[in-house]
Amino acid sequence: MIDSFVSFIPYLTAASAGISAYSAIKQGKAAEAASEYNAEIQQQNAAFAREEADEFVRIADRETYLRLGAIRAAQGANGGTANEGSVFDVLADTAAESERERQYIIRSGEMKARGFESTAGLSLMEGRSARSAGYLRAGSELLSGTASAYAQRGRLSRT
Repeated sequence: MIDSFVSFIPYLTAASAGISAYSAIKQGKAAEAASEYNAEIQQQNAAFAREEADEFVRIADRETYLRLGAIRAAQGANGGTANEGSVFDVLADTAAESERERQYIIRSGEMKARGFESTAGLSLMEGRSARSAGYLRAGSELLSGTASAYAQRGRLSRT
């Protein structure tokens, strides 16, 4: 009875190697799937960052419109026009500063979005790497298990 069990050990070793290999592949694929999910979330965050920047630009444009209108109205109430002297300078400076703010909002939103996209790219690379590592571990488990089973079989045949 013990002899028949002992002769079965190489097969158990080979089966264990097969199970380990299968597990390594599944782990690699699961890690890849998690990375793909994370990348998708980061892409969504990038889109939200751009949408947020667009909304902030609309708000800034509206504030600029109101600010310039208030300056024109104040000048008109004082009997002047918006096309002369210091009022024109104030309007030009206000418009220029508002455009700088607008460009800053756009650039900030784009930088934030690019950061999310970079993170998404890294997540995808990590996923592909995890999948490859899973296959390599599986191959290693199979080779190691096969070598152990062969060695055990050789030792058993000598006894």
